[in-house]
Amino acid sequence: MSRRRLSLLAVAVLLASQPALGQNDVEDVGSTRHSVGRDERQIYFLVDAAPEAPEPKSGRGVLFVLPGGDGGADFNPFVRRIAKYVAPEGFLVVQLVAPKWAEDQYIIWPTVQTPVKDQQFTTEQFIAAALEDVRTSHKVDEDRLLLMGWSSSGPAVYNMLCAEQTPFDGFYISMSIFKPDQMPPVARAAGRRVVIEHSPDDRTCPFHLAEKARDDLTAAGASVRFVTYAGGHGWRGAIYPRMKDAFAFLLEGAGREEQWPSPPAEPNPDPAR
Repeated sequence: MSRRRLSLLAVAVLLASQPALGQNDVEDVGSTRHSVGRDERQIYFLVDAAPEAPEPKSGRGVLFVLPGGDGGADFNPFVRRIAKYVAPEGFLVVQLVAPKWAEDQYIIWPTVQTPVKDQQFTTEQFIAAALEDVRTSHKVDEDRLLLMGWSSSGPAVYNMLCAEQTPFDGFYISMSIFKPDQMPPVARAAGRRVVIEHSPDDRTCPFHLAEKARDDLTAAGASVRFVTYAGGHGWRGAIYPRMKDAFAFLLEGAGREEQWPSPPAEPNPDPAR
């Protein structure tokens, strides 16, 4: 079994080992399943923590989430917690579900630079199609579009950060790898905002790769916030306050007065709950 596959399994095991404490705290968070053009390979969840609230005049900010691990639908309770405890008021959260192209697929979110056998679209195309689909049902604030990924989805977020054109205003990448030879030129990230979060104790995705991402992107002219946490690979410690700080940094240039929920006190609702 490849090292990459073992890394993905390590994340899945970590999440699965968390206490099964139920999902009562997110029962009030709306989450609807959608498919782009009725294509069951392009599935996403539209998560709205306040579906009855009036639509902001400027439109809804949108946070796109590419889950790590196997990228599956099972991350939906965790994504609903992000919507409830972290996302600014008025934001929609879009959770993409990674398509399965082969049983032995080891790149969960294949990109233009890292395709997999028999894929029919790239992650970049999937994101663009889902965003266009959301625009058909909601007015979108084009100045408040964020993209988040961790572990297996981090490379795809780096790709979008360094794309020649990107709809996103900020990028949040946690506990992932960074391989400049498998992505667009880092120089294209100039002027863009990114938060990189990593544990020095990580034995799955080496810490020095996150440091390289920080250094290369800073040298390219990106606005980089580099955050560390203890405990190794996985969502550790005060994850929701960290996310809130990350999104606040990414939205600093949007010119909006954001309203935020209060992140829960410790212990935080864990990702598997």
